[in-house]
Amino acid sequence: MTDRRTEFVVSPDKSRFGRVALAVVPAVLVPGISMTRLLANGRGTSEGLGPMSIPAAIALVALPFLWYLAYAVLHTVNAYVAFADGAVLVRNWARRLTVIEGPGSVARTHINSSGIAGAVLVVSDDRAAVMLNPRQWREAELEKVWRRAALPEKFGGTPTPRELRKRYPTIRIPLYIRYPGVVYTFWTILVILYIGVVVNVFARI
Repeated sequence: MTDRRTEFVVSPDKSRFGRVALAVVPAVLVPGISMTRLLANGRGTSEGLGPMSIPAAIALVALPFLWYLAYAVLHTVNAYVAFADGAVLVRNWARRLTVIEGPGSVARTHINSSGIAGAVLVVSDDRAAVMLNPRQWREAELEKVWRRAALPEKFGGTPTPRELRKRYPTIRIPLYIRYPGVVYTFWTILVILYIGVVVNVFARI
C-alpha cells in the first residue's frame, strides 16, 4: 500500500456489482430475445442472419459484459479508503492515490449537473480533495475512517460542477457528471456503431 502504518482499511462494496448484474439480466432478457429474432429473420429488404443470429446476439451482450466485469475487478482490487499514520488515503480503480493529511472534512454534496443532482462524498483538506460515490461503498465502514481521522462531516449543498471545482481546485470530477449530455450522446453513438459492426461481421461469415 504505502510505507505508512495502516490502522484501518475499507474496500469497495463488492456485492454492489453483483446486484447490478442481476438487475440488468432480466431487463435485457426480453429485448435480447427480440433482437435475436430480428437478426435471424431480417427486416424490410434485409434477409437476416439466420442461424448466425445466435452468436451475433451473444457477442453483442458478452463483450459489454466483459468490459463491465473488467471494471468491477479493477475497482474492487485497486480501490480503497484507509486511515494510516493520521492521514486518510484514498485510491481509485486506476490506482491514483490521494492523501488527506488534515485538518480536513467530509462533505456530503449533491452535484447539480444539467438539472440532475447526484450525491457524492468529498474528502478534502487545504491541499487535496477527492470525490467518492457513496453507492460503491459501505458507509458504516467509511464512517469509522472519518471518526478515526477526526474528520467532521458537513452538508456541501448542491453546487454545479464548476462551483465545486472552484471550491476544491484539485478535485477530479468525472466527465459524465461535468458533461452528462455529451457523454450520453457519445455512448449512444458508440452503441449504434458497435451493433452495426457486429451485425455486419456476422453477416459476412
